[in-house]
Amino acid sequence: MRPQWTVIPLLWCLTAAADEKPAFIFPVDCQYGVDCFIQFYFDHDPTPGYSDYKCRQQTYDGHTGTDIRLVNLPQMAAGVKVIAAASGTVFATRDGVADTYLDPARFKAINKIGLGNAVVIQHEDGWRTTYGHMKNGSLMVQKGDQVKQGQSLGEIGLSGLTEFPHMHFQVRHHGKLIDPFIGKPDRTKCGDTGSSQWLETADNNITYFPGLLLDYGFNNKPPVDYRSIETGYFNKGADSRSEYLFFWVRFIGLTVGDQATLSFIAPNGELIEEQTFPALKRNKEQQLYYIGIDNPAIYPGQTGRWQGRVRLQRTSLPAIDKQFDYTAEASERR
Repeated sequence: MRPQWTVIPLLWCLTAAADEKPAFIFPVDCQYGVDCFIQFYFDHDPTPGYSDYKCRQQTYDGHTGTDIRLVNLPQMAAGVKVIAAASGTVFATRDGVADTYLDPARFKAINKIGLGNAVVIQHEDGWRTTYGHMKNGSLMVQKGDQVKQGQSLGEIGLSGLTEFPHMHFQVRHHGKLIDPFIGKPDRTKCGDTGSSQWLETADNNITYFPGLLLDYGFNNKPPVDYRSIETGYFNKGADSRSEYLFFWVRFIGLTVGDQATLSFIAPNGELIEEQTFPALKRNKEQQLYYIGIDNPAIYPGQTGRWQGRVRLQRTSLPAIDKQFDYTAEASERR
């Protein structure tokens, strides 16, 4: 009689192969935590509320992927590559969608192609990855192409339903949406990454940032909104013809109770201007703060190294406290 033990290992091997999950590298060629950041994670809350894999609010209701954002439009224009998180076959592509901020009046029309320019890659055993909101005309692959892990697919853009330059990374297994940070569709406990699909390598360290300072600047007028900041031209200081000098900061991922204080400090260390803003009453995907003073370049004895300071007091996290230098040069108007 045929020994039973010869059958059991075979069945085990077949099951293991069927359950094998692809291991991903970070799908954007950037310096994570320096010039690109995760704005939103996968939403695990089935109710109208929202909660990411750590049981925090770095997501929004119904979000089905991971949004990797850039800081501004000049960075996008220069080109930031989207790369294949794992090897596979290109299942589908879409190109030709313009890079524009979402116009609410066109929501219904754009919603039909919500991810804008996109690439879908088929991997083994029913796994698929999708790369959305890519730059118009940047796609470097087409349907049927075999791609290797790390191969360039195109560039991050502003196409489809988007209000900031980013790439939406989505994972499916046999049609079921998966959060790559936990390797499954549903969170069982907060922060359980035992089955994470991210490769554990030194250059693939995807740190979780529970809110952060995205960018800052000094300018001769205050920024109007996020889009004006994202032009990349709001950090040019104040020249001799400018009456005022403004210091601004932009945060992402703030939560209820967070409170910011901005200060101007003179070259001699004197606190010249300070403002504490009201504590947040709701979570903020993006939050802009600024203060202004008379342009120190206009007044005798006020030139030199000034500082803009921002301190963010947080309800359940360590404070963020940073200072940035600004050099006020002598004005020709004296």
